[in-house]
Amino acid sequence: MNDKSSRQTGLTARLVQFVVGTRYEDVPPEVIQLAKHSFLDTLGLALGGMTEPAPQILTRHVEAQGGDPAATVLTRGFKTCAPFAALVNGTAGDVAGWSDVSVIQMNHPSVSVCPAVWAVGEQLGSSGKDILLAHVIGAEVANKIGAGVRPEFQLKGWHPVAVLNTFGAAAAAGKLLKLDSGQMANAFGIAGAEASGIRAAMGTMSKAYGAGRSARDGITCAQLAGMGFTGPADVLEARDGFLQTFGDGSAGARILEHLGDPFEFISPGISLKKFPSCTRSHNAIQGILNLRNKHGFAAGDVERVECLVTPAVADFLKFPAPRTKSEAKYSMQFCVATALLDGKIIISSFSDARVNDPATASVMQRVEMAVSPEYAKHGYNPPHAPYGCLLKVKLKDGREFSQQVDRGPWGPESPPSWDDVVDKYRNNAEPVLDRDKVDLSIETVVNLERLGNMGRLMDMLRGNCPGNTSSV
Repeated sequence: MNDKSSRQTGLTARLVQFVVGTRYEDVPPEVIQLAKHSFLDTLGLALGGMTEPAPQILTRHVEAQGGDPAATVLTRGFKTCAPFAALVNGTAGDVAGWSDVSVIQMNHPSVSVCPAVWAVGEQLGSSGKDILLAHVIGAEVANKIGAGVRPEFQLKGWHPVAVLNTFGAAAAAGKLLKLDSGQMANAFGIAGAEASGIRAAMGTMSKAYGAGRSARDGITCAQLAGMGFTGPADVLEARDGFLQTFGDGSAGARILEHLGDPFEFISPGISLKKFPSCTRSHNAIQGILNLRNKHGFAAGDVERVECLVTPAVADFLKFPAPRTKSEAKYSMQFCVATALLDGKIIISSFSDARVNDPATASVMQRVEMAVSPEYAKHGYNPPHAPYGCLLKVKLKDGREFSQQVDRGPWGPESPPSWDDVVDKYRNNAEPVLDRDKVDLSIETVVNLERLGNMGRLMDMLRGNCPGNTSSV
């Protein structure tokens, strides 16, 4: 047996042991609190996202399929089977591009894991403690597998949310279903056969679909495994397994290196997003807002903005001249120009009309992005400056300003307060839910570990099918 094979032996089994063996009491209180932040944040995004065309189209598709009414489709006034509910809710949660993220592991775990635990938890009548534990475990599995294959995984064009979260959702659903070790190994094996997704989908509805699909597929993997369906029990380390095909032959040492010790919610941390755009634009957005506020210049005063970034930033922000609001979320030029013009970036900043606005286009032409040789010396996604950006602004009067932003806003080092999280939730939820239900849902999440049945929370959020999805 060669050295790499020796390191890989038992990798899947040890991951399974962690999932099956971890109890709620094993999770530090700090992790539980951070999971609540992500839980409420993701819930708000899914509620608000239901106004978008992509989840509305999926709602029509799901309604046409039928299915056992076991789990809620948020705000649409009906239930369907758990996998279909997770598909719609996960897509809705990701469509705004505002979900929590690990900037080090380069994945958004909760946007798939939460819809999976909402759906399975409602079907089973799971307790709040079981829901929180499943969320923590699902995020841990998705991100730790990501740690084992980054950055080659991303460089080959795989979409982390669509691939990694299939395993995370399978782990979370399997935990709620109380799968034993053999069943959980099969669930991971099925997930390996199911996981897929390419980054070419970014800028289209299919990007958000990847989040919903991985939630749906993770549930299906766990349900099938519970019924006796089999998959490769050594799916990660096997010949022609996950590490060989997705990880370019990586030994995956980082998967187990800090598994549950510390949990991902603590280190490297899972960040909530301050701005509704690709996280790789956030350092530049914050930097340009800082300079604009400090020096008092306006967009019309600017001759040129240069954004010197890490390779990971340049790799993902691939639309210098976006044509749609979806592409604009992956455009450094649009995000910086809009921040210059408006002094803020909010959900309404992104619209097809704004993308085609001549004034915005004029400012975008003055924004340039290039890879910084200094950042590049430290790798694709430097740990000291994930998504780092050195901004250089030249004004028409000859003045020049610069700011280097190595850490983004609302990162693990400067997290939002609970009040910040609640404000973001309200901004997303109140357009689609009655105020009293918004208040009650917040109170329920605050005390989630005391909730006896997940169905109570989902009953608050089912709604009465506002609007007409058939018009989309």
